[in-house]
Amino acid sequence: MKIIVVGNGYLGSTFGKHGIEVLGRDKFYIHYGCDDAYLTATFGEYDVIINCIAKSNTRFCETDFTKAFMSNSNIPGVLSNWCAKNGKKFVHISTGCLYDKNNIPQKETDNLVAHCNYTLTKWVGEKQCDPEKDLIIRPRLFFDGSDRPSNLLNKIKRFDKLSRELDSVSSTDTVVNATLTLIENHATGVFNVACDGYISMHEIGVLMGFDKDWISIDEIRKQQGLHLVNNTMDLSKLKKYFIPPMIEDEVLRCIGEMK
Repeated sequence: MKIIVVGNGYLGSTFGKHGIEVLGRDKFYIHYGCDDAYLTATFGEYDVIINCIAKSNTRFCETDFTKAFMSNSNIPGVLSNWCAKNGKKFVHISTGCLYDKNNIPQKETDNLVAHCNYTLTKWVGEKQCDPEKDLIIRPRLFFDGSDRPSNLLNKIKRFDKLSRELDSVSSTDTVVNATLTLIENHATGVFNVACDGYISMHEIGVLMGFDKDWISIDEIRKQQGLHLVNNTMDLSKLKKYFIPPMIEDEVLRCIGEMK
């Protein structure tokens, strides 16, 4: 199969490091009502399209809903429809932030929520896909060994206080490896993708050598003015095809790369 990734951001660039061809924003222009002839000329030679186009900055989505909706909601529909008409495989990277419970691991069939513009637009984006044909990935809180400001490990360095609430987290390498394995197995529908196990931001901080004060999620929401969520995801569906690395092992591996 010939695979192309659309979007060369945080996750897209990791696909590139794994040897997958990636198109950055300077190489394409996809929009609502995009001409089929243009899409065929751009993507006709590929068997699989992985959509990594997204506005993932929660605060940006609150201030510019129109751009967030175009990227997160409209573009998945455009690509999904074109792939269906042309016999291509479409893979959409969604988000695990559509869950908001961590008292029990959330399954792909459990209740979804949209507390902010970001989650609302990502939810709509999923609705533009066909779960019987498309593969929809729900990752949660990206991290790796890079110096990117959006890397969860670098965010933890900057925070004065850290939450003790349990969360699922996803290394970008785990998302790439899981996605490629699911493609190889012709999987369709929604899959939670994260490292195995659950961890708090405070526990990650300790692994990094920081024993910072802790803060409740309610206090964080008040400080940030955003309805941020904690959640844990059930990975049993994913594990039928791919066994993700344990959280602590993957965090320590990435910390080692940062050093």
